[in-house]
Amino acid sequence: MRTRVRPVRLALAAGTALVLGLPLVAALPGHAAGSESLSVNLASTRGPSTGVGEGFLYGFTSDGTQPADQFIQPLGINAFRGGGWFSGGWIKDNYQLGSATQADINSIVAEGKRLTQPPYHAQYQVLLTDLYGLNGGQPSNTMYPCDNGNCSNWATFIDQTVGALQATGIKFAYDIDNEPDISVFWKAGVNSTQYFQMWDTAYRELRKVAPNATIVGPSFAYTPLARASQWSTWLSHVKSAGTVPDMITNHDEGDVDDPVAVSQGLNNALSSAGVGSRPLSANEYQPADRQTAGVTAWYLARFAQSGYYNAMRGNWVCCVTPNLTGVLTQVNGTWQPTGNWWALRDYADMTGTLVDTSGQVNSTAISASEDSTAKRAVAIIGDSNGYTGAASVTFNGLSSLSWLSGSGSVNVRVDRIPDQAPLGSPQVVYNQTVSASSGSITVPITFQASHDAFGVYVTPAGSTSGNTVTVTNPGSQSGTVGTAISGLQIQASDSASGQTLTYSASGLPAGLSISSSGLISGTPTASGTFNASVTATDSTGASGSASFTWTISGGSNGGGFPSGYHQLVVASNSLCLDVYGNTSTAGAAIDQWACNGQSNQQFQFVPTSGGYGEIQAHNSGQDVAVANSSTTQGSPDIVQQAVNGNAASQWLPQQQSDGSWQFKNQNSGLCLDVYGAGSNQGQQLDQWPCKNAPGTNQDFNVR
Repeated sequence: MRTRVRPVRLALAAGTALVLGLPLVAALPGHAAGSESLSVNLASTRGPSTGVGEGFLYGFTSDGTQPADQFIQPLGINAFRGGGWFSGGWIKDNYQLGSATQADINSIVAEGKRLTQPPYHAQYQVLLTDLYGLNGGQPSNTMYPCDNGNCSNWATFIDQTVGALQATGIKFAYDIDNEPDISVFWKAGVNSTQYFQMWDTAYRELRKVAPNATIVGPSFAYTPLARASQWSTWLSHVKSAGTVPDMITNHDEGDVDDPVAVSQGLNNALSSAGVGSRPLSANEYQPADRQTAGVTAWYLARFAQSGYYNAMRGNWVCCVTPNLTGVLTQVNGTWQPTGNWWALRDYADMTGTLVDTSGQVNSTAISASEDSTAKRAVAIIGDSNGYTGAASVTFNGLSSLSWLSGSGSVNVRVDRIPDQAPLGSPQVVYNQTVSASSGSITVPITFQASHDAFGVYVTPAGSTSGNTVTVTNPGSQSGTVGTAISGLQIQASDSASGQTLTYSASGLPAGLSISSSGLISGTPTASGTFNASVTATDSTGASGSASFTWTISGGSNGGGFPSGYHQLVVASNSLCLDVYGNTSTAGAAIDQWACNGQSNQQFQFVPTSGGYGEIQAHNSGQDVAVANSSTTQGSPDIVQQAVNGNAASQWLPQQQSDGSWQFKNQNSGLCLDVYGAGSNQGQQLDQWPCKNAPGTNQDFNVR
């Protein structure tokens, strides 16, 4: 579920925002106990380990280029759900295929090309109602599919948009609707006559336009465990109408929806309705208030044992910010991993064959696999309820794996993954060679904090778990804003032969990124001296780092910004920066509106000092400013106010690689931003951490 907000306007006082979500049961306080005993039986297998849970709802830029490969390849992403979202789609185009719909189609195609082809192999579920524009922010006068029983325009929408997507040759799956059991997405009500008209029409048109494509649904917000009758009514209809989708999708975003229990509930509902088994997809999971490393690991451990085909993390700060649904965080303009990312990273090492475990003990879950090719057994551990204290994991059945314990000993490494943002790497809290002569070993772990996650690696004694990785320091580097660097290849070595190193970096100048193979490239977008650090990690988790400075000159001092009055056109939606109501009243909202050339959409940059300056509206002569000098991100509080020299009205223009500009506020260090990346006219702007990337809701083309 995405949090979609249409906030009230702010003048000089803070407003309120409606958060849309499932009603959540009050979270229980974190608990401490004497000890929790977990177990793994390496002699008892349960099928292939397929990385269920390594999927995402949006979290990429609209052009599909970000996040960088260094953050995606190590996770083995296998599922993605998107629908353009940012443009307003079919609704904005007045219910025909126009520029907004085409922009969303282009975004889907760009993401699909990247994620469905090597080195990736994700299933891409196209969210058709997002492409239509039913994203929770649609206008009040929206024409919904099949209004008054007329489905002709809805059928035209399916024919034209899906036809365009199919023509690309990319393999897409099609998700007909999103959370129709929540009124903000579907006002007529789930399982209503209009809903089933919409569903059946879409299904039949999809079968005509894309006969071999996978159709998925119903993507209900509520599970069969919460609303059994809703599911039984839906299943009864689609069975009788012959419109049962190829894959059954639902959302596990309650507090907390256990994937094991929910998948059993789904299969029971299918059986009771006389519908044959289908692959299951949790195409959104994990509630907004449980975004911690420990809970992420808990979900992954449960998904591994659930029987779901795939699962995708929900996105609560939707949708085109390249943060992989929040598992990346931005520091000084550079994306860096968090504890959530590392939980997904260690889980990605759970390859080979799943083995039986103790499952869930109290609120602590464990799953594990063994892989004779990679020569390791890996377990992932997480807690859904904030456990702190001692625990242990007993690995039984070691004697059944001669490749692992044939020498009589094994090496054990425990990664503690704290819930931190950013987090450069897990903390290795245990790394020892232990005797396996009895056929079992017990590994101690301690939940030092209430949101810890753990990865436990068991490898043959004398194997590479104690590897040493050495990164060659590249020395001090320099560059210029707006000029692409020639490319810096980071070099590293491993004490063990045959290891493949994966590279990551933190603190790079804005506009630069590092590939998983260690090549730093890009075009700097801001000047300054940056303290960069590069890390190389091998397949056992051993890593090494090197730190150096990178000095970027020129460009971010406001120089080069065109003089005179101009329209500032939002790059992501082609709307114009606007003084709401064309008023000269101090405190009036700065919003976005269809470009019309009026003086309330004409702004000039007036330099002050240090590269900063004022953005002044032509109609009023007042400054674009952050109300009340706030430093809070994500609150629509950008207004016009009288010129006063306050830091909240001082902005640093920073040019992007495509020639557009972002504006960084002197007081907060945040960037001028279209709230929620929405495309609705009249949306007041906010401030948000700078994305330092072209084509976003923070970039403005000068016209």
